Amino acid sequence: MDHFAFLDMNFFTRAAVFPGSVGAFRYRFQRTGWIGDGAIQAWVYENISFELAQNIETESFLWTEDGIAALKAWLEQKLAERGEEPYRIPYPPKKCDVLEPAE
Repeated sequence: MDHFAFLDMNFFTRAAVFPGSVGAFRYRFQRTGWIGDGAIQAWVYENISFELAQNIETESFLWTEDGIAALKAWLEQKLAERGEEPYRIPYPPKKCDVLEPAE
């Protein structure tokens, strides 16, 4: 299955930064420059916000037809390695210290 078929040259003109996910597999793109002379930075990370993620992998691709094809292949490879389990909030929630109300 091609999870990233929607990625094409024009997709990256919509925003400078684009986060997304396939189930619990998270990814993020940031573009620089413009079509033909720019680049796309891609990150993949665990099922958490990008700012809190620790297991991040990143790669850069030229903003060309060949670069977008390489980006899509890289994302499919990372998705296969990391898995695409459905998104869910872990239950029961992790226990944490709760402060007692002041008396």
